[in-house]
Amino acid sequence: MDPVSLIAFIFGLLIMTLVAGFLAPMARDRKLARNAAIGIKTRHTLASDEVWLAGHQQAAPLVAVASWTGWATLAIAAVLWGSGQLALSFAATGAGYLAVITLLMVSASRANKAARSI
Repeated sequence: MDPVSLIAFIFGLLIMTLVAGFLAPMARDRKLARNAAIGIKTRHTLASDEVWLAGHQQAAPLVAVASWTGWATLAIAAVLWGSGQLALSFAATGAGYLAVITLLMVSASRANKAARSI
């Protein structure tokens, strides 16, 4: 396992974790305004400002869990890397990607469902 490739792989999960951690409280507090750059964009969540805010507020708890999952996985990967277990660190990072992406997809589904119900 090439350490440089592992760093790049870990860095990607770090970025996803940071973004989720930044967005979760904004969505929870209804401070994430509808925009063209970031957020859960479906036909239903984009219908109005009100459904955008409601959908994101509904998704916020799982987005926060995704962030915490990312941090936990990154800590495990760092410990494994520090102990010289690069292959296991890679596997832990991959598991982190799977968990974080799954949580974000479920949160998007919840946001869309909330937006549809309004």
